[in-house]
Amino acid sequence: MADAEKKEVQAYFERVAGDFDSIYSGQKSGFARWLDRVFRKDMYDRMRLTLEECSAPELKSILDIGTGSGRFCLPLAPGKERVVGLDFSPAMIELARKYAREQGVADKCRFEVGDFLQARFDEPFDAIMAIGLFDYIADPLVFLKKMRDCARKKVVATWPTAWTWRAPVRWLRLKLHGCPVYFFTPAKIRRYYAAAGFAITRLERVGKIYFVVAKPSAS
Repeated sequence: MADAEKKEVQAYFERVAGDFDSIYSGQKSGFARWLDRVFRKDMYDRMRLTLEECSAPELKSILDIGTGSGRFCLPLAPGKERVVGLDFSPAMIELARKYAREQGVADKCRFEVGDFLQARFDEPFDAIMAIGLFDYIADPLVFLKKMRDCARKKVVATWPTAWTWRAPVRWLRLKLHGCPVYFFTPAKIRRYYAAAGFAITRLERVGKIYFVVAKPSAS
């Protein structure tokens, strides 16, 4: 991710951290919650599917890239040995740490402000989550290649769908906020994973997103 683009995305999420988290917390008006259930159903579906994929007991360690307020890490933490959430928005990480303390899992979840491409880890993770990450990445291949080096067993990710009615609406809305957003086709997604050294085990459309599970290919 180019520095200018990174700053744009970071600035956007610094501004909207609380509002974005309210999609999961439900701390908004009844009408707004209804709108979320109708127009953001795929966000709740992707959370359910991700937790199902990552809750297997053999997955002892989890890295969540672009963790935001940590909503995907928190329910997984009790059954894991190591859960790390990484995000370059300090406002988001502050929320994640707060919720971890409130839910009594601060000792199981470590939330850090940082750039995944610059981050260094002592050892690989059994699973990596990248939910809502590729929405804002112009060059996914470099991210996937590093994920290939950091994941032992699987990577669970979502990709915004191209050619839907929501794509231009979302593009315009985020452009007005100075934030880039990108959209993908299954063919392009498959090419990225193959080039990065992954075998896709699951690729399905969930609303306006693609839900993808992949494992590192045998060397």
